[in-house]
Amino acid sequence: MKKSIVLLAVFTIVSCAEKVDIQHIDKIKGYWQITKVETAEGEKKEYPVNENYEYFDIQNKVGFHKKVRWQPMGTFLVDDLQEKMVASVKEEEVVLDFSSEFGKHTEKVIELTDSTLVLESEAGADFYYKKVNVNALPNYGKKAE
Repeated sequence: MKKSIVLLAVFTIVSCAEKVDIQHIDKIKGYWQITKVETAEGEKKEYPVNENYEYFDIQNKVGFHKKVRWQPMGTFLVDDLQEKMVASVKEEEVVLDFSSEFGKHTEKVIELTDSTLVLESEAGADFYYKKVNVNALPNYGKKAE
């Protein structure tokens, strides 16, 4: 009986999980910081502190992704490397197709809210991100007023 209740609870939670809607893909625009990775084999790696950020820009389902590094003076160190990004629906799931001069890959959007992003790689690893309010980052280069 207890197993039936647990299975019913799990089924209810899974079936109520909101699917990502391609119409809301613009929520991905902005700065994100990775918080953890879970591999397909079940290994987990936490990232409690990270000065590297992911920046996504998208309009009409097309945009780019690049890695940036926060600097103590309150700016980001940015280079010319970026990946073209195209959002689409494949097999009823929202995916992001990335391409650059170095190659191509696809990631499935598992969750996307105003503050949370979860992407699944082709290898089955889940990457968890939190949205960053860059205006709230410390700026050690400014003098106290």
